[in-house]
Amino acid sequence: MDGGYGYQNNSYGGGGGGGGGGFMPGETNSPSGGKGESNQTLRPVTVKQALDATQPYPEANYQIDSADASTICFVGQVRNISSQSTNVTYKIDDGTGEIEVKQWNDPSSADSMDTDEAKEGDDGGSGKPKIELNGYAKVYGKLKSFGNKRYVGAQVVRPLTNINELHVHLLEAAAVHLFFTRGPPGPKTEAGSGGAVGKGGEMSMGGGDYAAGNNKALPAMSPVARRVFNLLKNEPQSNEGLHMQLIAAKLNLPATEVSRAGDELLTAGLVFSTVDEMTWAILEY
Repeated sequence: MDGGYGYQNNSYGGGGGGGGGGFMPGETNSPSGGKGESNQTLRPVTVKQALDATQPYPEANYQIDSADASTICFVGQVRNISSQSTNVTYKIDDGTGEIEVKQWNDPSSADSMDTDEAKEGDDGGSGKPKIELNGYAKVYGKLKSFGNKRYVGAQVVRPLTNINELHVHLLEAAAVHLFFTRGPPGPKTEAGSGGAVGKGGEMSMGGGDYAAGNNKALPAMSPVARRVFNLLKNEPQSNEGLHMQLIAAKLNLPATEVSRAGDELLTAGLVFSTVDEMTWAILEY
């Protein structure tokens, strides 16, 4: 099941094809013939995900959310450009972290990089837009490390032609992260169609608790956190959510207990802060 995000057999865009996840043809990493790399993946990520990726053993593909990420793509602002005789090194910052990106001038020197596609990222004499300092760029490449320092061996580095690409990419990275950590989206469950609403406003089906409008079971939480969650889920409110003091008044609970419950829900990723740290709203998922 691809869950609607273009994932098939842990491969974003169907194992390197150009049709999945909104990628244009020619922008993905296709395995070179005869190399035996049929299980290629292309994954949209944030820089923090790239820096936090794990490697089960030397020479293995890096993994993010326990899934192979042999080739990654991300979008960020170019903070530095360093040109050498053999390569160009960029520092890319997407707001979650900063990472070095190394693009070889001689494609044959770049490990596991496809020659033709590497040439696509070279602007020399082609008339294409160039990568500019403090501009935004999209990077396709492989995670590597040297001397315990993580970097990306780039196959393609191209400037953004529309800033909306940045926003779309971050949404894609979030959607794929949720796919691997929480599973594909399921059908919505509504009261009166197989679900029952309990006295406290909790949705139950077969004894389980479910997040707002979703069949994903809620994590274990304290009784006070559950009461706060149910109030946030069912109380009429604006997009700003409810302030901690108002929640305490409505539940007739001490503000300190409500504050601890809010921290618990924030840590579990069930609510998020809005106008200030003490105003919370339900995170729909």
